[in-house]
Amino acid sequence: MNKNRKRTPMKQIKSLVTSLFKAKVETRKKWMVLGIIVYIISPVDLVPDFIPVMGYADDVIVPILLIIAEKLMSKDKEPATVHIRKDAEKIN
Repeated sequence: MNKNRKRTPMKQIKSLVTSLFKAKVETRKKWMVLGIIVYIISPVDLVPDFIPVMGYADDVIVPILLIIAEKLMSKDKEPATVHIRKDAEKIN
């Protein structure tokens, strides 16, 4: 993987924060992603870590939430193949 294209968690969060300011994104998705970002950077856990097993379960959820937030924001973008197909349909 190219060093410049490496997606670190901080780069992912930064891109999610900048996507919150895009007008094309639905307000509901913006609020969901904002909640995920706040939970990720928050020092407070839902379940304290001193509780055996369950205390670390919410820490495991953080990367999953990051993936969910990226998927929510990427659903607004249409793949290039869709644009090509739409252009081809206009010609016919």
